[in-house]
Amino acid sequence: MISTSVFSVRATSILALGILSVSACAPLRLPYKSAGPAASPDGVEVAVRRQSCTQNVDPDFYGDDLVEEVVEVQVRNATSKSLTVHRDAFRLIAPDGHGLKTLTWQAVDPLPLVAGETKSFELRFMTRGLLYCGREMKLDADAGVRMDGRPIELGAVSFQPSRAL
Repeated sequence: MISTSVFSVRATSILALGILSVSACAPLRLPYKSAGPAASPDGVEVAVRRQSCTQNVDPDFYGDDLVEEVVEVQVRNATSKSLTVHRDAFRLIAPDGHGLKTLTWQAVDPLPLVAGETKSFELRFMTRGLLYCGREMKLDADAGVRMDGRPIELGAVSFQPSRAL
């Protein structure tokens, strides 16, 4: 016979797992504001197409909310040469200027783009206390787009996230 306290703990655990899985799968949406794509003179563009921002308040860490930002990035190669995208080199720049590394699985695997090709991919960033869903963020390719082994100079893409519901 299961006691009511064991049942209560199990029900609470199941509910907590359900909430976590819903927040982890928040739908991507257009940013609230965006400065548009960053572009090189050669014809390479990097844009934030869609994103999802979740901010979780933890009473044990007052003022240091846990924030997860998922960004759908689009790279457009309008050049006559092939590119290589190194997703692990992209950084999400917090309002204080701190650059966050991606936590995306298999981001270390290079992504090739032939001439004229456009590809999209997702990057996941997570931190405690550096990001806020209501503030501007910047996505910086930080030498993550290369042609002939050399990084392409691109500016950062500024955007303000839309918060997850």
